[in-house]
Amino acid sequence: MIKIMKKKNIKPRNVASFMRIAGLLTLFLTFASACEEERVGQNPVDSTPPSAVSNVLIEALPGGAKISYDLPNETDISYVICEYMFKGMKKVVRSSIYSNFLIIEGLPDIAPCEFTLYLVDHSENTSESYNGSFVPLEPPYKIISKTITMEPDFGGVVIRWVNETNALIGAFLLAKNDDGEWVEYDLVFSTIAEEKRSIRGYNTDERDFGVVLLDRFGNTSDTVVIAAIPLFEMELDKKNFKNAALNGDNYTTLSNRPIENIWDNSLSVIWHTNPTGGFTPPQTFTVDLGVEAKLSRLMLWNRQDGYTFAQHNVHYFEVWGAKELSHDKNNAYWLSNDWKDEWVLLGDFEQIKPSGLPLGQSNADDVAATVAGSEFIFESGVEEVRYLRFVVKETWARTAALHIAEITVYGDDGTRDEEEENNAE
Repeated sequence: MIKIMKKKNIKPRNVASFMRIAGLLTLFLTFASACEEERVGQNPVDSTPPSAVSNVLIEALPGGAKISYDLPNETDISYVICEYMFKGMKKVVRSSIYSNFLIIEGLPDIAPCEFTLYLVDHSENTSESYNGSFVPLEPPYKIISKTITMEPDFGGVVIRWVNETNALIGAFLLAKNDDGEWVEYDLVFSTIAEEKRSIRGYNTDERDFGVVLLDRFGNTSDTVVIAAIPLFEMELDKKNFKNAALNGDNYTTLSNRPIENIWDNSLSVIWHTNPTGGFTPPQTFTVDLGVEAKLSRLMLWNRQDGYTFAQHNVHYFEVWGAKELSHDKNNAYWLSNDWKDEWVLLGDFEQIKPSGLPLGQSNADDVAATVAGSEFIFESGVEEVRYLRFVVKETWARTAALHIAEITVYGDDGTRDEEEENNAE
């Protein structure tokens, strides 16, 4: 059962959390406080105020309002200023005379907001004020918070929410540790309409998991909490992995760097295909896990030596699963898409570059993400599979070659159940 707790009950407690919040606010906070400002523009040349704006119309928006107006037919006018209160502080929005409206946004509640409009001329004289008020619609972060669902999954919970307006949202993912204290698991950002995230790495003891949403104006939601018993999850033994080598797969090798390097537990060596091997996107390769398992997620590491979200690293790809092979590995069947009718799509993925910088440019966040690897969550409810077929739709540089440093696969292969049965005997 999902519970809603007031946000004051849970606070992200480590310094990194507050640093990240500060960074978010620095990047996206658009308000300006009404402190004394140095004069901008020419010095006053007269003391005659302009006429006031007229025909003011107010359209309530989620978390704010659009305020439209008519400007007087005068030449000595510079901009329109709107003052209102936000969390006990006076805030200011300005709009040039080349527009007939301004936007107030970021209000946290459905509560009356009083505002004052002035027209300002080139000498900084202000017109008579227009005083008004409005009640904003429910802000996006609260709408999104109501859609949050959590369900038990491998090693934790899967979290989903709906963001129909694609608003930028930060989400604190929280879990209680073994001492019953809240710990921040991660802070993620998203604009995706139907988001799916996970909290992982916990044993099968029941514990509380929580989510707090943060918008770009610093507003935070109440905490959505669920008590859940995580499903058992383990890292599959890579000693069982091998190249399934289906017809049509690209498992070529360049400079003695074979496909087996992606399950050797080393990031220093990679698999590098031959760029002149005759393969074009989409390219496939298939891994035999050596055991049948219910799978939860995949970790993938790019090449580490300076190729940060670049060159032949995987960008867009699919992962398909099957319990057995219905045709001989060399059969022409694998060259068509008919095999997809028998296999299960475990995920259609995009590897995200944290900085969003163009190809060839990167920053410290991109380097850190390369070292940490990328997590991809498989669809839940899928029965055991043994074979994974990767369909690489595009590399970062849209090349005909691939290079990958390492993959790690998680799930439940049933070995724990066998051990428990043997111990019981």
